[in-house]
Amino acid sequence: MNPSRPDPAAPRPDTEEPPSPLVWDRPPPDRRRAPLTREIIVSAAIPIADSEGLAALTVRRLAAELDARPMSVYSYARITSKEELFDLMTDQVCAEMIVDDLPGDWREALRAIAGRVREVLLRHPWWVELIGHNVLIGPNGTRHREQTLAALSGLRLDPSTKLAVIVAVETYVVGQATFVMDEEGSPRVPGRTAEQEALAQYQASLIATGAFPHLAGIGPVQPIPVRDRERYFLLGLDWLLSGIAVTVESPPDDAASS
Repeated sequence: MNPSRPDPAAPRPDTEEPPSPLVWDRPPPDRRRAPLTREIIVSAAIPIADSEGLAALTVRRLAAELDARPMSVYSYARITSKEELFDLMTDQVCAEMIVDDLPGDWREALRAIAGRVREVLLRHPWWVELIGHNVLIGPNGTRHREQTLAALSGLRLDPSTKLAVIVAVETYVVGQATFVMDEEGSPRVPGRTAEQEALAQYQASLIATGAFPHLAGIGPVQPIPVRDRERYFLLGLDWLLSGIAVTVESPPDDAASS
């Protein structure tokens, strides 16, 4: 890209209206004239965050990956800050959370969604860092939330109870995924393996004092074996869904008398 050439898709302050405060409302540049698109930019940003973490993702670094100027990234992606780039990235990842064929049974549907979300979070560990940062507000995040509510459509629940069920399942999934990330040592936690070894040795010395008889039968806390991680996740998820079922499937009379 010739740096002396103006970007054909760059905004024109004298002729264009001020951009929408929401990045998803801003029209993309003309594909026929734009050498870059929002999709290309976001698709280039995600692998950097996946492998190196969000701290490594800068607009300058992204521009170098795309053989473009930093300002071109802002112009073609229609963003005004790196935070808006994060918004686009989180929403694109949300598209991966959609389950193609949702089971009709609500428990099987939530189990399928939870398993898919866990897979996605482990592929994109940085997504967890951005929870609360518009992660479910974009078009794909909205589709994901709609599908999760659709999983509960067969239950006669008020909206507040439906949201409570969803929050319980989402909290469990995010917590389990974060636990695995920390054990594996994601870009967010450099040197985690060495730290775990030191902690295990320290805890073993505490147990050896005889003051922790229950821990003595188990030993120092160790990372969960890889072969057991998904099994533990599914086992805990079944326990959670079974507990929810006791409440949401109880007849009104039983619920009132309990």
